[in-house]
Amino acid sequence: MKWHRIQTILLHSYYHATHSKETWIDLFWMTAIQFAIFGFITQFLAKTTPHFDMFLLLGFLLWEIVRIGQYCVTVSILWEVWSRSLSNLFISPLTMGEMMTGQAIAGVIKTLIVIGFLSILSTFAFHFSILDLGPILIFYIVLLLFFSYAAGLFITGLILRFGTDLQSLAWGLIYLYEPFSAVFYPIEALPPQIRWLCYLSPITYIIESARTQLSTGHVLVNYLVISALLTSAYFGLSILFLNTMYKWSRKTGAFARLGN
Repeated sequence: MKWHRIQTILLHSYYHATHSKETWIDLFWMTAIQFAIFGFITQFLAKTTPHFDMFLLLGFLLWEIVRIGQYCVTVSILWEVWSRSLSNLFISPLTMGEMMTGQAIAGVIKTLIVIGFLSILSTFAFHFSILDLGPILIFYIVLLLFFSYAAGLFITGLILRFGTDLQSLAWGLIYLYEPFSAVFYPIEALPPQIRWLCYLSPITYIIESARTQLSTGHVLVNYLVISALLTSAYFGLSILFLNTMYKWSRKTGAFARLGN
Protein backbone atom coordinates (compact mmCIF):
# COMPACT_ATOMS: atom_id res chain seq x y z
CA MET A 1 0.00 0.00 0.00
CA LYS A 2 1.52 3.31 -1.15
CA TRP A 3 0.57 6.69 0.30
CA HIS A 4 1.09 8.59 -2.97
CA ARG A 5 -1.59 6.44 -4.64
CA ILE A 6 -3.95 7.03 -1.71
CA GLN A 7 -3.32 10.76 -2.15
CA THR A 8 -4.33 10.38 -5.79
CA ILE A 9 -7.64 8.81 -4.73
CA LEU A 10 -8.17 11.68 -2.27
CA LEU A 11 -7.57 14.20 -5.05
CA HIS A 12 -9.90 12.21 -7.30
CA SER A 13 -12.57 12.27 -4.58
CA TYR A 14 -12.06 16.00 -4.08
CA TYR A 15 -12.59 16.79 -7.76
CA HIS A 16 -15.65 14.57 -7.87
CA ALA A 17 -17.16 16.10 -4.73
CA THR A 18 -16.59 19.67 -5.87
CA HIS A 19 -18.16 19.01 -9.28
CA SER A 20 -21.02 16.69 -8.26
CA LYS A 21 -24.21 18.38 -7.12
CA GLU A 22 -25.77 14.96 -6.53
CA THR A 23 -23.18 14.06 -3.89
CA TRP A 24 -23.76 17.17 -1.82
CA ILE A 25 -27.53 16.89 -2.19
CA ASP A 26 -27.32 13.35 -0.80
CA LEU A 27 -24.83 14.15 1.94
CA PHE A 28 -25.66 17.71 2.90
CA TRP A 29 -28.98 19.06 1.68
CA MET A 30 -31.19 16.03 2.35
CA THR A 31 -29.55 15.45 5.73
CA ALA A 32 -30.00 19.08 6.77
CA ILE A 33 -33.68 19.08 5.78
CA GLN A 34 -34.38 15.85 7.67
CA PHE A 35 -32.53 17.16 10.69
CA ALA A 36 -34.58 20.36 10.71
CA ILE A 37 -37.77 18.29 10.61
CA PHE A 38 -36.54 16.11 13.49
CA GLY A 39 -35.62 19.23 15.41
CA PHE A 40 -39.08 20.75 15.15
CA ILE A 41 -40.69 17.43 16.11
CA THR A 42 -38.49 17.18 19.21
CA GLN A 43 -39.39 20.69 20.29
CA PHE A 44 -43.05 19.72 20.21
CA LEU A 45 -42.69 16.34 21.96
CA ALA A 46 -40.16 17.52 24.55
CA LYS A 47 -42.96 19.43 26.27
CA THR A 48 -44.44 16.14 27.48
CA THR A 49 -41.44 13.74 27.54
CA PRO A 50 -38.30 14.67 29.51
CA HIS A 51 -35.01 14.35 27.60
CA PHE A 52 -36.87 13.24 24.48
CA ASP A 53 -35.54 16.15 22.46
CA MET A 54 -31.92 15.44 23.38
CA PHE A 55 -32.22 11.71 22.76
CA LEU A 56 -33.85 12.11 19.35
CA LEU A 57 -31.35 14.71 18.12
CA LEU A 58 -28.46 12.67 19.52
CA GLY A 59 -29.70 9.54 17.75
CA PHE A 60 -30.07 11.41 14.48
CA LEU A 61 -26.55 12.87 14.59
CA LEU A 62 -24.87 9.60 15.55
CA TRP A 63 -26.84 7.64 12.95
CA GLU A 64 -25.86 10.09 10.22
CA ILE A 65 -22.20 9.35 10.96
CA VAL A 66 -22.89 5.72 10.07
CA ARG A 67 -24.97 6.54 7.00
CA ILE A 68 -22.54 9.08 5.54
CA GLY A 69 -19.47 6.93 6.18
CA GLN A 70 -21.03 3.92 4.47
CA TYR A 71 -22.30 6.09 1.60
CA CYS A 72 -18.86 7.57 0.96
CA VAL A 73 -17.22 4.15 0.68
CA THR A 74 -19.84 2.35 -1.41
CA VAL A 75 -21.17 5.07 -3.69
CA SER A 76 -17.62 6.15 -4.57
CA ILE A 77 -17.25 2.81 -6.35
CA LEU A 78 -20.62 3.20 -8.04
CA TRP A 79 -19.68 6.61 -9.41
CA GLU A 80 -16.71 4.97 -11.13
CA VAL A 81 -18.97 2.22 -12.45
CA TRP A 82 -21.54 4.68 -13.78
CA SER A 83 -18.85 6.77 -15.48
CA ARG A 84 -17.26 3.58 -16.88
CA SER A 85 -13.90 4.46 -15.38
CA LEU A 86 -13.51 1.76 -12.73
CA SER A 87 -11.39 -0.55 -14.88
CA ASN A 88 -9.29 2.39 -16.03
CA LEU A 89 -8.34 3.25 -12.46
CA PHE A 90 -7.04 -0.26 -11.87
CA ILE A 91 -4.91 -0.32 -15.01
CA SER A 92 -2.44 1.56 -12.82
CA PRO A 93 -0.72 -0.15 -9.84
CA LEU A 94 -3.61 1.06 -7.65
CA THR A 95 -4.88 -1.65 -5.29
CA MET A 96 -8.37 -2.09 -3.91
CA GLY A 97 -6.97 -1.47 -0.43
CA GLU A 98 -5.55 1.89 -1.51
CA MET A 99 -8.81 2.79 -3.23
CA MET A 100 -10.86 2.00 -0.13
CA THR A 101 -8.40 3.73 2.21
CA GLY A 102 -8.53 6.90 0.15
CA GLN A 103 -12.33 6.88 0.08
CA ALA A 104 -12.46 6.18 3.82
CA ILE A 105 -10.25 9.21 4.54
CA ALA A 106 -12.40 11.32 2.23
CA GLY A 107 -15.42 9.95 4.09
CA VAL A 108 -14.02 11.22 7.39
CA ILE A 109 -13.67 14.71 5.93
CA LYS A 110 -17.18 14.73 4.43
CA THR A 111 -18.69 13.33 7.62
CA LEU A 112 -17.04 15.95 9.82
CA ILE A 113 -18.19 18.74 7.49
CA VAL A 114 -21.82 17.59 7.50
CA ILE A 115 -21.99 16.68 11.20
CA GLY A 116 -20.15 19.88 12.11
CA PHE A 117 -22.73 21.96 10.27
CA LEU A 118 -25.62 20.04 11.84
CA SER A 119 -24.07 20.47 15.28
CA ILE A 120 -23.92 24.24 14.81
CA LEU A 121 -27.52 24.24 13.57
CA SER A 122 -28.56 22.11 16.52
CA THR A 123 -26.87 24.41 19.03
CA PHE A 124 -28.44 27.61 17.78
CA ALA A 125 -31.82 26.35 16.56
CA PHE A 126 -32.64 23.60 19.07
CA HIS A 127 -30.33 24.39 22.03
CA PHE A 128 -28.67 20.98 21.94
CA SER A 129 -24.94 20.47 21.48
CA ILE A 130 -23.45 17.06 20.82
CA LEU A 131 -20.18 18.48 22.18
CA ASP A 132 -21.72 18.15 25.63
CA LEU A 133 -20.59 14.53 25.46
CA GLY A 134 -17.01 15.75 25.87
CA PRO A 135 -13.81 14.02 24.66
CA ILE A 136 -15.48 10.59 24.61
CA LEU A 137 -17.36 11.82 21.53
CA ILE A 138 -14.19 11.21 19.51
CA PHE A 139 -14.29 7.55 20.53
CA TYR A 140 -17.97 7.32 19.59
CA ILE A 141 -17.26 8.82 16.16
CA VAL A 142 -14.30 6.52 15.50
CA LEU A 143 -16.28 3.39 16.33
CA LEU A 144 -19.26 4.49 14.27
CA LEU A 145 -17.06 5.33 11.29
CA PHE A 146 -15.26 1.99 11.39
CA PHE A 147 -18.59 0.18 11.52
CA SER A 148 -19.87 2.26 8.61
CA TYR A 149 -16.75 1.36 6.64
CA ALA A 150 -17.29 -2.32 7.45
CA ALA A 151 -20.80 -2.04 6.02
CA GLY A 152 -19.48 -0.11 3.02
CA LEU A 153 -16.81 -2.71 2.25
CA PHE A 154 -19.34 -5.53 2.53
CA ILE A 155 -21.80 -3.83 0.18
CA THR A 156 -18.96 -3.06 -2.26
CA GLY A 157 -18.09 -6.76 -2.24
CA LEU A 158 -21.71 -7.61 -3.09
CA ILE A 159 -21.64 -5.17 -6.02
CA LEU A 160 -18.39 -6.68 -7.31
CA ARG A 161 -19.95 -10.13 -7.08
CA PHE A 162 -23.46 -9.47 -8.43
CA GLY A 163 -23.01 -6.25 -10.42
CA THR A 164 -25.17 -3.15 -10.52
CA ASP A 165 -28.36 -5.16 -10.09
CA LEU A 166 -27.69 -4.70 -6.38
CA GLN A 167 -26.63 -1.05 -6.53
CA SER A 168 -29.69 0.05 -4.54
CA LEU A 169 -28.08 -1.63 -1.54
CA ALA A 170 -25.59 1.25 -1.50
CA TRP A 171 -28.40 3.37 -0.06
CA GLY A 172 -30.76 0.87 1.50
CA LEU A 173 -28.92 -1.99 3.18
CA ILE A 174 -27.52 0.03 6.10
CA TYR A 175 -31.08 0.95 7.12
CA LEU A 176 -31.67 -2.67 8.15
CA TYR A 177 -29.56 -1.86 11.20
CA GLU A 178 -31.48 1.25 12.19
CA PRO A 179 -34.57 -0.41 13.78
CA PHE A 180 -32.35 -2.82 15.75
CA SER A 181 -29.73 -0.34 16.98
CA ALA A 182 -31.82 1.60 19.52
CA VAL A 183 -31.16 4.80 17.57
CA PHE A 184 -34.30 6.71 18.56
CA TYR A 185 -35.67 4.56 21.38
CA PRO A 186 -34.33 2.21 24.07
CA ILE A 187 -34.02 -1.51 23.51
CA GLU A 188 -36.98 -2.06 25.85
CA ALA A 189 -39.26 -0.48 23.24
CA LEU A 190 -38.84 -3.52 20.99
CA PRO A 191 -40.74 -6.81 21.43
CA PRO A 192 -38.77 -9.21 23.70
CA GLN A 193 -38.56 -11.79 20.90
CA ILE A 194 -36.31 -9.61 18.72
CA ARG A 195 -34.32 -7.63 21.28
CA TRP A 196 -31.38 -10.00 20.85
CA LEU A 197 -30.83 -8.48 17.41
CA CYS A 198 -29.95 -5.16 19.07
CA TYR A 199 -27.03 -6.76 20.86
CA LEU A 200 -25.48 -7.80 17.54
CA SER A 201 -25.20 -4.17 16.44
CA PRO A 202 -22.18 -2.14 17.63
CA ILE A 203 -24.29 1.00 17.16
CA THR A 204 -26.62 -0.05 19.98
CA TYR A 205 -23.90 0.08 22.62
CA ILE A 206 -22.61 3.47 21.50
CA ILE A 207 -26.00 5.15 21.45
CA GLU A 208 -27.07 3.56 24.74
CA SER A 209 -23.85 4.83 26.34
CA ALA A 210 -24.30 8.31 24.85
CA ARG A 211 -27.90 8.51 26.08
CA THR A 212 -26.88 7.36 29.55
CA GLN A 213 -24.09 9.93 29.57
CA LEU A 214 -26.45 12.76 28.66
CA SER A 215 -28.96 11.84 31.35
CA THR A 216 -26.66 10.72 34.20
CA GLY A 217 -23.17 11.86 33.26
CA HIS A 218 -21.80 8.29 33.30
CA VAL A 219 -20.14 6.55 30.34
CA LEU A 220 -20.92 2.85 29.94
CA VAL A 221 -17.34 1.71 29.43
CA ASN A 222 -18.31 -1.97 29.22
CA TYR A 223 -20.68 -1.12 26.37
CA LEU A 224 -17.92 0.65 24.48
CA VAL A 225 -15.61 -2.36 24.89
CA ILE A 226 -18.30 -4.65 23.46
CA SER A 227 -18.92 -2.20 20.60
CA ALA A 228 -15.19 -2.06 19.82
CA LEU A 229 -14.94 -5.87 19.75
CA LEU A 230 -17.98 -6.24 17.50
CA THR A 231 -16.79 -3.46 15.19
CA SER A 232 -13.36 -5.05 14.89
CA ALA A 233 -14.92 -8.41 14.02
CA TYR A 234 -17.25 -6.91 11.41
CA PHE A 235 -14.45 -4.82 9.93
CA GLY A 236 -12.09 -7.78 9.64
CA LEU A 237 -14.77 -9.98 8.05
CA SER A 238 -15.76 -7.23 5.61
CA ILE A 239 -12.15 -6.84 4.44
CA LEU A 240 -11.91 -10.59 3.93
CA PHE A 241 -15.20 -10.64 2.02
CA LEU A 242 -14.25 -7.68 -0.20
CA ASN A 243 -10.84 -9.16 -1.05
CA THR A 244 -12.48 -12.49 -1.92
CA MET A 245 -15.08 -10.86 -4.17
CA TYR A 246 -12.48 -8.60 -5.78
CA LYS A 247 -10.24 -11.53 -6.67
CA TRP A 248 -13.26 -13.48 -7.96
CA SER A 249 -14.41 -10.57 -10.14
CA ARG A 250 -10.92 -10.10 -11.61
CA LYS A 251 -10.54 -13.80 -12.28
CA THR A 252 -13.94 -14.20 -13.97
CA GLY A 253 -13.89 -10.89 -15.86
CA ALA A 254 -16.90 -9.54 -13.96
CA PHE A 255 -14.80 -6.61 -12.78
CA ALA A 256 -14.04 -5.51 -16.33
CA ARG A 257 -17.71 -5.79 -17.29
CA LEU A 258 -18.90 -3.49 -14.49
CA GLY A 259 -20.38 -0.36 -16.02
CA ASN A 260 -20.19 -1.69 -19.59
